[in-house]
Amino acid sequence: MSPTPPKNALPSRAYANYVLGVFFALTALNVMDRQVLALLIEPIKQEFQVSDAAMGLLSGTSFTIFHILAAIPVARWADRGNRRAIVTAGLFAWSALTAATGLARSYTHIFVARVGVGIGETVGSGPTQSLLSDYFPPERRATALSILGSGGVVGSMLAFGLGGLIGERFGWRLTFVFFGLPGIALAALLWSTVKEPIRGAVEGLQDSAQTQSVGECIRFLLKLPAFRHVVLMGGLNAFANYTLIIWAQPFLMRSHGMSLSAAGLTLALGMSACSTLGLWVSGFAGDRLSRRDVRWYCYLPAVASSIAVPLSLGFLTAANLSTAIAFLVPAAFFNTMWLGNSNAMVQGLAKPRMRAIASALNLAGNSGIGLGLGPLLVGIVSDWLQPSQGQDSLRYALMLAMCAGFWASIHALLAARSLREDLLAKSRD
Repeated sequence: MSPTPPKNALPSRAYANYVLGVFFALTALNVMDRQVLALLIEPIKQEFQVSDAAMGLLSGTSFTIFHILAAIPVARWADRGNRRAIVTAGLFAWSALTAATGLARSYTHIFVARVGVGIGETVGSGPTQSLLSDYFPPERRATALSILGSGGVVGSMLAFGLGGLIGERFGWRLTFVFFGLPGIALAALLWSTVKEPIRGAVEGLQDSAQTQSVGECIRFLLKLPAFRHVVLMGGLNAFANYTLIIWAQPFLMRSHGMSLSAAGLTLALGMSACSTLGLWVSGFAGDRLSRRDVRWYCYLPAVASSIAVPLSLGFLTAANLSTAIAFLVPAAFFNTMWLGNSNAMVQGLAKPRMRAIASALNLAGNSGIGLGLGPLLVGIVSDWLQPSQGQDSLRYALMLAMCAGFWASIHALLAARSLREDLLAKSRD
């Protein structure tokens, strides 16, 4: 532990908030470029004549496999090098590949492009969270990371609202081009205005500029019970969240007879806006309640996920659209309340030069279990049920996926048992 750094070594609160705003926009574009494929499942499926399982593989697994494989090397690079440069390069690459997806002439072409997008988007997790954690001290970190996470929800809302309209009017190819171009402009802004902060300064920790090996980082983190359970909690919550986000629009089109644009606008207003509010409330509440007991970072996600499951099931089983939306609104509020507090715990448990690695391990849980398995398994179950259930096959597949939220709550409570002790490990070792 080092003495408290001089004030001129710390970023001002106003500048820290500006950087958060830039990364909020980056996260919005990250999810927009990821989500746009989910909006266009039906027209792409029809053009290339593929199954629900194939679209689940395309929308989730193709992205996730290389997203996870690239996460550790990119995180290692970020823990050693200039995070601003790494994030800028990744943002430019994934945005260009999203635009290039519109040129695809086969299912295979889209698959390859999505793999590239998955690799580029690794910078939006580990390097980004590591950098922001050096702008915001622990007592404000859950709020900052919840706001960062809500950028993804806003991106999802814009994708739902704009993607359906653009896709219906101009086709799915031009939609990819439209969604890819803004990231190139944001990459230029990020490079020219965001500074690389001093690692650990906001916590009074000394940056020795020495990094441990990847193996040492992983062993340190995985020996902490709280870290292990937080990662599992996030993965299971992501399993439920991603499957609903990916398949909600096709579900509304099939089970409620909505058009592409109408389903997109409904989800933009009914799901994304409420999820944003839920994230902000959860981050603010987590930072405030943790002043009494740090375990509230675990208790809040446990309660929220347990409430979200029956509300999500209500949305999926409603007999008419108005009832479905009445369940969707509160479900969306609680569904992502785990995200900011989970990321804050991951960053708090890690040492300054292993934060990107910690985020990469968390990403492996969130994306591997959530995005990698969720959409694919739902597609497989939907195909399996289709002969007997017809258009409702997707409804029942999604209902099974939503129950993962209860399992996630158990891991959140298990993480709470050792959280206070595990947060001290980075100062002892």
